[in-house]
This record gives sequence, C-alpha cells and structure tokens, in this order.
Amino acid sequence: MGIVKRGLAGALLLVLALAIMAVLAGDSSPPSAREENSPMNNSNVECSLQVSSQTPKDTQIGGWIDNRITEVTNGSEITLKDWFAVYPHMNHTSRPEGWNAYIIYWPEKFNLTVPCSMGGFTMALVGRESGKSFYQAALINETFPKHETECWDGRKGRWLKLPPGKAYFAVQFIPTANATWRFTVLTPTKTWTDFKDYHIFIETPVELNATCTCPVETLIERFGASIKARGFEETELWATPEENGCFKPLSVKFYRKDDRYLYVEFAQVKGLDLVRVLMVLGEEKEVVKAYAEGFTAVGG
Repeated sequence: MGIVKRGLAGALLLVLALAIMAVLAGDSSPPSAREENSPMNNSNVECSLQVSSQTPKDTQIGGWIDNRITEVTNGSEITLKDWFAVYPHMNHTSRPEGWNAYIIYWPEKFNLTVPCSMGGFTMALVGRESGKSFYQAALINETFPKHETECWDGRKGRWLKLPPGKAYFAVQFIPTANATWRFTVLTPTKTWTDFKDYHIFIETPVELNATCTCPVETLIERFGASIKARGFEETELWATPEENGCFKPLSVKFYRKDDRYLYVEFAQVKGLDLVRVLMVLGEEKEVVKAYAEGFTAVGG
C-alpha cells in the first residue's frame, strides 16, 4: 500500500487492494451501525450504537472509514492510526499478478455483524501464490506537545509472509464511553478498478458523539454466544497474544464450523475509549492464522 499523497489518506486502509490487484467487487451499501444483531438480545440491555449528535447528519455510519480515528475529550485529541498492506511475493514495482481484493461487507453476509460499530474496513483477499503483509499502528497525541507512539517498541510496522488462499478480513471500532469522534467515511463510487485507479471513494469528514448502549464485556459475551448459535464451536488458539504499546487484549477466540475457521479479537485501544475488533474467516486454518498474525492488534 505504501504512503500515498493528498487525496489518498482516506484510502490508505484499502491501498492494499489497489496495490495488489485487479478487481474490486461486492456490496456498496454497508449496513447501518445502528442495526441490532437480534440473536444477541437475551437481556433487557440492548447492544447498539447510540449517536447523540453528528455532523453532517446525512452520512451513513458503520461502513468503510479511513485509517485514522480521533477521540476528542476535554480539549485533548488522541488519534489511532491503523493501516496495512498486502503485496505479491517480492514484487513492489511492476504490476502484480495472482492477487485480488474484493470490497464486501462479509460479516453481514455470514450474519456476523458486530453491534455498536462506528465503522472500519472489510474485504476478501484472494492469493493464488504466496505474498507479504505489512501492518502499522500508532497512537498520536494531536495536542501540544504532539507526539506519536508506535505500537511495537518503535518498530516501523511488521512484515509477514502470507500463504496462497482466500481470507475474509474485517476491522471494526467500538466506542466504550460517550465521547466525540472524528474520522472520514469512505463511500464507494464504483464496484471495480485496476491497480492504478485510486479514485474509488468519496471522502466525507464526520464528527459525532457516540457510545455503545451496553458494556463491552456484555457485547463480547453476547457476540460470542451469537457465533456459537450459528454453528461455530470454539477451538484451541495456537498462541496467547500479549498486549503492546497501543492495545490490550480483552478477548481472543478461535472457532470452527465444518470447513471454516473464524478468528475474533477484541482489544482495548490504550488511552482511548475505543475497542478494536478484528475478524478473519477462511476455509484453511493456516491461511486464517497467517492473516490473524499479520494484522492482529495485539501481536508481539
């Protein structure tokens, strides 16, 4: 994906799809973050996103957003910068072959939507040969004195090899307290593009006051119950993740249903009233494992 100049900041989250690919396809109407995941309604406390104010008002929340989300509290502004890239094996200059990325809201397709989400990014990544992933996350204090904290001991992101195969990938952001949030909503303008065409989104800056109507512990518990209600069984996780400079793991689960594997990670963003939810779904365990390790919020 790499560093992109003006006009691409909002699309950094998705430059992997443009740096590696040929086709973008899928649902262009993401679900509203206010929609309730009805199977989780097993008590009097509802888990849904409560928005008390929003500017502009007519912008749909809960879909694709860019690589930065900022919390404004008592005059201070703290930003989470969260982005990644995928490349074909050892090929960063010429047109890549053998990789596709599809922009699709697959959690809705598989009835795995996380309530309370303000948005994030979701896609299906298909590799017919091995590739490499790069993930970088940082916390930025936007107020004086401004400074940035890398999430992995000052390292400039991480590289990991990806095996061939298909993986559904999603990151969503959940507010855990009533606060002011700033981010950019990305509205798709087309369903496909070639790897040189970056102008696939309309970018709309949004500011809103929002929180989740239930505690994050309740949300995690109910979402886990809803996953099992859909036939998934929890299976052994290959490693226990540890917290780093930006993220603290709250819940990390690995599920299996027939020939599908599902990785679900909830991690608290340090210094923000924000939880980052990572989900990876695939038919091959090693593929799901590789993507989870490549993009996990709590990797060591």
